[in-house]
Amino acid sequence: MPGHPIPSSPPSILEDTKKQVQKLEKLIEEHDVVYLLMDSRESRWLPTVIGRAKGKLILNAALGFDTFLVMRHGARPDKPITGEPTDGPRRDLGCYYCNDIVAPADSLTDRTLDQMCTVTRPGIASMAASTAVELMMSVLQHPEGIHAPAPKPPSATTPASVEEGEEGTSVLGLIPHQLRGYLAQFRNLHIVGAAYDKCTGCSETVLKAYETQGFDFMLKAFNDPKYLEQLTGLDKLFEEGEKALEDVEWAEEEDGDDF
Repeated sequence: MPGHPIPSSPPSILEDTKKQVQKLEKLIEEHDVVYLLMDSRESRWLPTVIGRAKGKLILNAALGFDTFLVMRHGARPDKPITGEPTDGPRRDLGCYYCNDIVAPADSLTDRTLDQMCTVTRPGIASMAASTAVELMMSVLQHPEGIHAPAPKPPSATTPASVEEGEEGTSVLGLIPHQLRGYLAQFRNLHIVGAAYDKCTGCSETVLKAYETQGFDFMLKAFNDPKYLEQLTGLDKLFEEGEKALEDVEWAEEEDGDDF
């Protein structure tokens, strides 16, 4: 996992890690669908990269206290994205890391048990799990499979169309990109998130590094918490943001009024 260095001594630890990675690659290669149901953010990174590179359907479920997220990771385009600009995001779908520009890092060390393992309402896990399975079935029933576009997000005036043949639907109904469930409100929210070209999980920069360097690439990500940011260019993005803030002249209120 990124942010969890692999000791070089004794050599058996490094060799064992390499064998575990090879086993994970083999398992993903031999299966059609990968479910990410882990308790930490960084543990989802490696199967995200491998699954995207190997063209697998990746389904992610994450839980909060009374909320959940179920999403399908966007597939690597096998041809250029075409269509109207407004349709692009619904076809070039992002992954779990696309909406978060912070690279995955160690979120487990020096944390209490309740910080490491999410405490949830009783019904959340079963709702998220069943939703993820239904989403898998809908994707597999679509003619384009893992490349199926997301439906247009519904609005208060325009509800989502679930008629077969509508873009973003299969014979089983809608094929959303992300579903955010709110148990306290008994409500689900459809969200579409476009792929990000600096994403640490699914960008072409990361995939090509994995495909050309293999385990050496993974080892750099495990051992160096800044490697993924440097590889994708996120570090320069952060620097530009900090520089822009430095150039801002902040007005000081003399009377202490915040408004």
